[in-house]
Amino acid sequence: QTRAEAKKEKVSERLRHLQSQLTDQYQISYTEALEKAHELENLNLAEQEVQDLEKAIRSLGPVNLDAIEQYEEVHNRLDFLNSQRDDILSAKNLLLETITEMNDEVKERFKSTFEAIRESFKVTFKQMFGGGQADLILTEGDLLTAGVEISVQPPGKKIQSLNLMSGGEKALSALALLFSIIRVKTIPFVILDEVEAALDEANVKRFGDYLNRFDKDSQFIVVTHRKGTMAAADSIYGVTMQESGVSKIVSVKLKDLESIEG
Repeated sequence: QTRAEAKKEKVSERLRHLQSQLTDQYQISYTEALEKAHELENLNLAEQEVQDLEKAIRSLGPVNLDAIEQYEEVHNRLDFLNSQRDDILSAKNLLLETITEMNDEVKERFKSTFEAIRESFKVTFKQMFGGGQADLILTEGDLLTAGVEISVQPPGKKIQSLNLMSGGEKALSALALLFSIIRVKTIPFVILDEVEAALDEANVKRFGDYLNRFDKDSQFIVVTHRKGTMAAADSIYGVTMQESGVSKIVSVKLKDLESIEG
């Protein structure tokens, strides 16, 4: 009897261990396990499946208890980066749209200004050379990258480029273009430093006469050593050295002298 009771106690302990194992490892009660056992068709196959599942679980390694918290952290970081990326893409698209609008505006302004300067150059060239023809030509269709070619024909000569002209003709053509731009975009003061140095006397006189005919909206300050330019000026300011080492500024208002002589 004692042996039977001991065996009974051993079996009971085994049953309690199995019930505890069911609860801890599989989270089911003995009654639920008993119901599932009746549904099994092949116990050996079921045990093999359990072993395979346990092996697969063990191969996963230890459980990271901070996985949920880490996932939330990574997920929030991803959302932030996506937001930053969307902001950058939006700013990029806005910048590209602005560049396109600015390019369109620049093209429109350049086209209108170029045409105005072109027409002004045609007139100014004839006035300064006493005849001839001149034109400004764009080298290609894209206004943002196109160059400007200067085509000129002095009186009595065939059309030619600036490279084939004399130094004086080049200088006078450049002055004609400069005055053309000033006529379109008026500025109050223009300072010229010996720009007519390469001109002969006849063209110097033309240069001086043109300055006198120019719009009074602009005032010209000319640094020169040419008599023709000085003769066309309203006032002359010069530096003299009557005494060695002592410079003195001398000014003459030619209009006042003309009125006195008259």
